[in-house]
Amino acid sequence: MLALFVLTVLLLLGSALMRTLSSSSETIVQEVLGTRALAAANSGMQAHLLLLFPHDANQDSCPANATYDFDGITGLNHCSATVTCTPLYTDGTNLNLKGFSVAYFSLESTGNCGTGVMAQDSKDIVLSSRRVQVEAKTP
Repeated sequence: MLALFVLTVLLLLGSALMRTLSSSSETIVQEVLGTRALAAANSGMQAHLLLLFPHDANQDSCPANATYDFDGITGLNHCSATVTCTPLYTDGTNLNLKGFSVAYFSLESTGNCGTGVMAQDSKDIVLSSRRVQVEAKTP
């Protein structure tokens, strides 16, 4: 009788430990995907800022909204970033060094990363999303 009691207690302790380890693994996966999603959002923002502020010309209007797919890039597999640009204000009375009017923009980049290709009604895929917002003005 005592042996049966000890086995039952050990079984309960073992199942509680397994549940804790499983929860810890899911938390680590979500944290890694969140970090990758933030890197994807930042990468998308940098790419779009380069379109907004090219090195060789003046840009005073928002480039078209874009989605950047980072699939196949080491560290950003199954990641993408969607970037939107909104013009806020153009000051025609205030000219920059090149003689162009100063324009203000708001950019928002949303990075998404998952553990695989998302299928409809999938319960095995983990998805993480991070958003970065930047306000910028023409130099």
